[in-house]
Amino acid sequence: MENNKKQSFEEKLNSLETIVKLLENGDVSLDDAMTKFNEGMILANECNKILEEANKTITKSLNKDGKLEDFKIEE
Repeated sequence: MENNKKQSFEEKLNSLETIVKLLENGDVSLDDAMTKFNEGMILANECNKILEEANKTITKSLNKDGKLEDFKIEE
């Protein structure tokens, strides 16, 4: 597995999709399948963390003082 810390979200997602296809195909040994499964779980967790951080960022807005605050919709 490549160094996941240096991969972008899209690269990690592509790697995860490749692992899923490989495992779905079923043409790997049990040992290789377990290794790939573990790599896939690591990638899935890393992608999830990136998405959580992106969600936190996009739910913020700049106030009049130029500081970030939670985005609120005024009704």
